[in-house]
Amino acid sequence: MSDRYDDGRGLAMLIAGFGLGTLVGTIIGLLVAPKAGRELRADIAEYSKDYYDKFKDVGREAYERGREKAREAYEAGRDKASQYSARMSEKISEVKDQLGETAQRLGQAVRTGIEEAKGKSAEDTEGEAPEGAS
Repeated sequence: MSDRYDDGRGLAMLIAGFGLGTLVGTIIGLLVAPKAGRELRADIAEYSKDYYDKFKDVGREAYERGREKAREAYEAGRDKASQYSARMSEKISEVKDQLGETAQRLGQAVRTGIEEAKGKSAEDTEGEAPEGAS
């Protein structure tokens, strides 16, 4: 289950920790090394620039990976939504057709009922003898 939600942050944090540890270790090593102040500052500046560039590259790569994953998730969501929309359109069309058929049958049944009622009414009026004719 943890694989499902793994977004790579743990690995990125581990790499960042190693990088930060290496940077701190390097700076401490330079500070305790027997060098002149100017030379030491130049070394620190050089190492700092190198690590800054490395972290910048790692950050750029992480950004690109995240952007790619977001694009993939967006496309997958869009595809799912499109499939769902198509299925819903089919279902709506089926229900619409069924309602149309039911309305036609109901209309025909009403017309038949009206015709039968008219016929029965006509039979009732024909079957009655006028008063006084008996």
